[in-house]
Amino acid sequence: MITEAIRNRIVQVILAAAVVLMLAVLPAGAESEDFDQTMDRLDRLQTLAEQYIKEQGNNADPIDLTLGFTRVGTYNTTIWQITAGVRDPGFESYATDQDPDLWNLQGMGTAILPNGQTIDMGHLLASMNLVYRGIPLAGSWGGDCMELAQEYAGQADDAAGYAALMQNTFAMDDDGTYSVFGDQDLRADLDSVVAGSSLEKDGSIADVLRSYYADLDDYSRASRFIAMSFGSVDTGSVTDFADHIYTTMVKDAGMQLLLYMNQMWGEEDWTILPECEPALRGSAAVLAQYLSTTVGGEKIKSDSTILMKTQAGQALVDALNAMGETDAASHAQQSLDSTQNTASPAPADRVTKMYASFDGKIFQLILVVIGAAAVLGMVVFTALLITHKRSRKR
Repeated sequence: MITEAIRNRIVQVILAAAVVLMLAVLPAGAESEDFDQTMDRLDRLQTLAEQYIKEQGNNADPIDLTLGFTRVGTYNTTIWQITAGVRDPGFESYATDQDPDLWNLQGMGTAILPNGQTIDMGHLLASMNLVYRGIPLAGSWGGDCMELAQEYAGQADDAAGYAALMQNTFAMDDDGTYSVFGDQDLRADLDSVVAGSSLEKDGSIADVLRSYYADLDDYSRASRFIAMSFGSVDTGSVTDFADHIYTTMVKDAGMQLLLYMNQMWGEEDWTILPECEPALRGSAAVLAQYLSTTVGGEKIKSDSTILMKTQAGQALVDALNAMGETDAASHAQQSLDSTQNTASPAPADRVTKMYASFDGKIFQLILVVIGAAAVLGMVVFTALLITHKRSRKR
């Protein structure tokens, strides 16, 4: 039985689909986004988000509304909706009716930073959305490591072999045309974690980014990322550092969900599939090598009490159950229970206070998507039928 809430969600998804169709006929944006202009648009969009929330009388988060607005295409798939949340089509209409220029915040590509470097701006903002929601790996560096592993799957026998192949495209000067993990993606991954950690509900996204990018260099970017993501660590031993990066990935609840949905995670024993492990370790190795080289092999000292890891095991179980993946949820629960029963108390400087907020109503979302697809299918069928009849009359 479809409830009124689900029916309303169906309408929202149909409206969102209409927005996508509208975007398809909009003129293409500039080849490179202007940083200052993008920050100005984010300021205006966030102001409208705050205004929209007041008028609607709800407790929505203006940061989520603003960043969610920018997520289109590959950043609005099912996994993104589970983790980053479903975008609000009502707000999209509200904002663009008042300020049509804000459409330019959707589908953004290359932007030139104040220091002259380039970055995938759309990827940066989408990843910040997940970092803000407490899922800092899956949408940033962890997700790109997974994609790199998928890209080279089956082309080597061990992690070292994979790493040697991956070096050919990893961090290369590229906008995503030739590399699944080029320099623009890499900067977006590191920056989304560090800058995203500074986002607060009552703060300004644009101000956080303006402050972060003031006088930024590669050493500062990498060292801050390492300290926040891995704690105090010796980057001089690249092998050990790579092992630490790999372990961080596979122990992360957000990454486990992502790997499972990409057929890289075993359901029964709830761990990485043996055939997928070497490639994923290879991607961890090339990331470790880059970070180590960038900071000169230093021992990084972390003074933070917060590590950017997803501590949301129970939310992962709930999400799997809501998706109808009951067997996977059961095995994930067993793994969670085992970890909790054997884990020793962590030192204070190793404790994270980041908690993921997977969408526990994903099953309703699936129903919504199915309903919307049926309606859109009827529209497409009708259009094709009309076209066919017209062609016959000719």
